[in-house]
Amino acid sequence: MTIARPLLKSLPKLPLPELWPTLFKGTRVRGQIRVSVMTEELADLAAKKMDIASHPNRSIIELFPGPGQLTRSMSPGLLSVDTLVQSSEGRIQHYPLSPHTDPYDELLDPKNEAIPELKPQPWDKVHSDLMLVGSIPNTTMGDKVLIDFLMASMERIGIFSFGRIEMYMFCNTDTVKRLTAGPGSSSRNKVAIYGEASADIKSVMQPGAEHFHLPYDYELLRLVPHEKPKLTTTLEVTDYCLRNLFASRSHSLSKGIKLLGPGAEILLGRLNFDTSIKVKNMTLEQLNEVALKFSQWPLRPTVLYDDLLMIESNRRR
Repeated sequence: MTIARPLLKSLPKLPLPELWPTLFKGTRVRGQIRVSVMTEELADLAAKKMDIASHPNRSIIELFPGPGQLTRSMSPGLLSVDTLVQSSEGRIQHYPLSPHTDPYDELLDPKNEAIPELKPQPWDKVHSDLMLVGSIPNTTMGDKVLIDFLMASMERIGIFSFGRIEMYMFCNTDTVKRLTAGPGSSSRNKVAIYGEASADIKSVMQPGAEHFHLPYDYELLRLVPHEKPKLTTTLEVTDYCLRNLFASRSHSLSKGIKLLGPGAEILLGRLNFDTSIKVKNMTLEQLNEVALKFSQWPLRPTVLYDDLLMIESNRRR
């Protein structure tokens, strides 16, 4: 890939951070909270954390780009994916695609020539030519985009059909807590299980709300998919077990297991740990064991979803 900076030099300077609330109207309406990197200091530090300078030929797909502070620090070689952006010529290419709607087959279609040189790489190493970066909206749908990426990485579909792609995501602190909650945490939930099973997740920056527009506490997460997901059965079975067990996460497994189906108590005698443990205190290994025994149970329910919307969405990726 070639490196081209003329476009960046021609871009106007961004206004001073204190003017952003006036010039860039944000909304705090539930479901529409978009948060962007505001200060040049944070944008430059984030680019250093991402080691942008050491990979000048790496392409970057940016999700939910804002006014452009982070974009300027990360370039060259940037693709911006969003719903409301304008087309540009040069290394920064904007595509009017929503990260909510599985755009990656369309984005990476050879006809679009978004990244014409991109080739699939083996999963034993992190992909050397592509990285995902984003500022995840502080909404339920924003969290869903993040979880969809983790699930897609475990199935190696969508963007991950090209390989083990490193991700850097600015996320709300509450999202980080949910995603990284360990056994015993009050925030422990199925999202944390998927995070642990799918990727090595580490918070690399906690800059403070004053660096963002809107001023929410956000952290920069580095997510590197595992070479092999830490699951012992299919995503369909695992999701069914997690969904039902965490509906009573403060209860013991011996009580909650009945939610897996009539007669599921029979599985208790097949487990190799103390089943009086509370669901929220269970480790990934213990939850994997439950899912495995459930998958081997001849009388388990045959329909694991009331609707197939999520499964069909994952297949499209």
